Amino acid sequence: MKKFILASLLLAATASAADINFGIKLYKDGMYDLADQTFSRILSEEPPQNIKPYLVPMAETFLKTKDIKSLEKLLKIWQSRYPSYRKGFYLGLKTFVNISEGKKLKDTFNETSFLSLPVKEKIDFLKVMAKAPLSTDEKFYILTLGKKKIDVKGALSDSGFLEEFAKEAIKNKNQEIMDYIFANYGDWLKGKEFELPYIKYLERQKRYDDALIRLKKLYRKEKNPKILFEMARVYYLKGNYRTALKLAKKLNSKEARFLRAWAYFKSGKKRDAFKELGMNIEKPEMPESLKTAVSFVEGKINPQKIKKFYPDYYYRALLFTFSPVADENVKGVNYHDAGMFFFERGNFDKSFNYLKKAITSRKDNYLTPRTLFLIGKIAVTNKDMGTMLYSQIASNFQNTPYYRASIVPYAKSLLLKGNFDAAAKILEYGKEQFRIKSPLATKLKGEALFYEGNYRKAAATLKPIINTDDEALHFFILSEFFEGRRQTAFEYLRLKINNEKLFSEVNYGRLCYLAAKLRKTSYLKKVTPPNEPVTAAMFAAITGNRKLMKKLIFKTAGMIREGLLFKLAATEKNPSRKFYYLSLLKAVAENPQTTAFAEKMQEYNAYRYGKFDELLLNNPEFIAYNPENDISDINSIVEKANDYYEAKAILKAYGLYKMAAERTTDPAVRIPATARMVDIDLKLKNFRRAVNDINLIPDKTQREKDIKNFLLTETFYKAGKLLDALNAGKAVSDINNIPENDRVKFAATMASLYKLAGNEEEAMKLLNYIVKSGHLSEINYDDLVNLALFLDKKGKREEAIKLLKEANRKAKKKEQKAESLFWLASIEEETGNREKALMDYLKIYYEIGTEPWTSTALYRAASILENKGSYQQALKLLKKVVKIKGQSPEGIKALEKMKEIEKKIKGGVNAERQ
Repeated sequence: MKKFILASLLLAATASAADINFGIKLYKDGMYDLADQTFSRILSEEPPQNIKPYLVPMAETFLKTKDIKSLEKLLKIWQSRYPSYRKGFYLGLKTFVNISEGKKLKDTFNETSFLSLPVKEKIDFLKVMAKAPLSTDEKFYILTLGKKKIDVKGALSDSGFLEEFAKEAIKNKNQEIMDYIFANYGDWLKGKEFELPYIKYLERQKRYDDALIRLKKLYRKEKNPKILFEMARVYYLKGNYRTALKLAKKLNSKEARFLRAWAYFKSGKKRDAFKELGMNIEKPEMPESLKTAVSFVEGKINPQKIKKFYPDYYYRALLFTFSPVADENVKGVNYHDAGMFFFERGNFDKSFNYLKKAITSRKDNYLTPRTLFLIGKIAVTNKDMGTMLYSQIASNFQNTPYYRASIVPYAKSLLLKGNFDAAAKILEYGKEQFRIKSPLATKLKGEALFYEGNYRKAAATLKPIINTDDEALHFFILSEFFEGRRQTAFEYLRLKINNEKLFSEVNYGRLCYLAAKLRKTSYLKKVTPPNEPVTAAMFAAITGNRKLMKKLIFKTAGMIREGLLFKLAATEKNPSRKFYYLSLLKAVAENPQTTAFAEKMQEYNAYRYGKFDELLLNNPEFIAYNPENDISDINSIVEKANDYYEAKAILKAYGLYKMAAERTTDPAVRIPATARMVDIDLKLKNFRRAVNDINLIPDKTQREKDIKNFLLTETFYKAGKLLDALNAGKAVSDINNIPENDRVKFAATMASLYKLAGNEEEAMKLLNYIVKSGHLSEINYDDLVNLALFLDKKGKREEAIKLLKEANRKAKKKEQKAESLFWLASIEEETGNREKALMDYLKIYYEIGTEPWTSTALYRAASILENKGSYQQALKLLKKVVKIKGQSPEGIKALEKMKEIEKKIKGGVNAERQ
């Protein structure tokens, strides 16, 4: 039996030895996965007694395959059987296992034990550490151990740890670590890959002579263009521009071209620098799109070209040029203008559809009052019901007083139904039979005649009331124009139109158009300038009012701003100001042709006037390729861009961010650089370019897709494309993928969009998230107020108060301060805090003083005082309201309230408590 047991053990040992030798052969042949399978099976069974010779190859196999469990089993055997064998290697393996399991180096590494090891053991330890998943800081810590200990320095070098870490630092362009390594270990790094980085280190230390000695030595060994370029760069940094130029002329790279340009520039040969960069010296041809924009602001409007290049201004162009028909297939039009156009043409159903769309858009909000007015005119009457009822009266009850009273309403119903001839006839009948000559009847008759196409008769009908009725004046001018009397239309526009008239934002445009058409632009100099941005820009361009043009640069966008900027640049005599306007044109242009033109125009002007500094020192590439920078380092470009951004030099910053984003595929650089580009686009209101820039962000991961959709949401929201914004926002799958500082702002935007879309449940979820976050300062003023009012409507008054207080803190304009304080006081009044509400209402009058908030706040404050029984004080406030509002409906309402209070005082009801 004993012989059997011994034989079995011997057989097992022999089999185990055979397996382990097989594993060693696989290991030596680089078949690590198969070797791992063999070794791990041996460890899980009965490992051979004489395993010592195999410990190292087995450990190295597990390191290669990252088989931590098998490595742990091996280390247990190692420690129990051979505790003093290859101590450094064992400690390295133990540390590797601990770090792989998530422990930090500082918690598992004993510095004293390491330093006490013999040099050979230190090398073994560091060989393992070179393969360990250490952080950059942990590797740097190990590197510092050799600063004052020569044996550790040698071990770091011989183990390969130093070389691997140096390669990593160079690859990641970690300049701080590179400088430390070269300062303390420069002589220990022998590889070819460290030669140029070490020379660059010498350059950073301004040790130019040492750098040149090494470069010349390298160049003698190898005629490498990189070495030659670096030599030229060192001569440049030394201030020896002639030698730098001589060497750089032997090279054709982009870096060499910019080095030559910089050498010329520093030598005072700026014209040569300009030529070296191949910049434009011929006056460029203006692209058709920009010609169209400039012509528009000059009043020379071509609707067909506007349709092609700037479709959002198409209906505005049709309105200004009195065009009778439109191409209804044009996409991307302005709904406000389309609604107005079809209203003037008598197509009320189509007008109403466009006007409804305009109300749900944030674009051109200043046109909303006109749109609401038109909706009221079109929708206030149920046309079908009205026509039916009034026709019944006309057919069956002509002998009653109701027939006479129904003539004007009946005509209005017919007008809105599109029965213009019938409407005109029934109004004429009312005039003849019942002497109905009211201004309303006259206006309706004139409008009916206009819609019918009887322009001569329409003008004659409307003329008696044009001094008292703005609509009558509007249709009178249209009638005169369509009758062929353009000169008369122009004169009435010139003499009658001002900012207080209805439809002034259309009629000022028509005035500018006719002034240009009839060559009477000089007549406009005595006309009051318009307030509306588009027509104000036209007026300023036509009259040469540069002061007004400058004011309008950031109040306009798109085609209008492009036209203004070119006009300013073209008429500017100062080359620096000319350069500034062209820089802005380049930044805000919505198409690449205008961008390229502005750039070439800058170059042409620089060459023409000899003003090269401004052009070159504002050129992102020229800045980035400055030989004093390391162009290979994307991070240095981003840092420079950040400096410009912080200094509010956003045009320079944009160019550098774009260069950085286009030069790297690293999301850690590309995403924040692109986000800054989009931020600058939004500051400049260049929404089209913002959308294009967002496409620089890759969409391989969900995080990248979410960031992309977040930026699209912000862009569409600010551009007034609310449906597009909502859809982009819905595509964000996880708000935590968005940069932390933007999450609350994004939530506020989405809450506003959901509220507008009628999805109040989603809006409330986001509002709860916003209030809980506490980061209200990240939300813009308008969203704070709108969302607060929504919360108030839903009964969440405490939350609403929080948002309104933040809005009041954020308010910059007097109107915003008054508005936010008014709504805050309203909610305070609702919640029973009437004393606080009273004080806040009064603050609006005494400390801010802007309408319409002042008079409304005084009226509310008076009501609180009245309810308290403080009648005399309430009367004082109401007198102020009457003084402010006069005979307006609000003033009359305040006067009636005063009479009520005076009755209470006379009647002795609740005598005022003094």
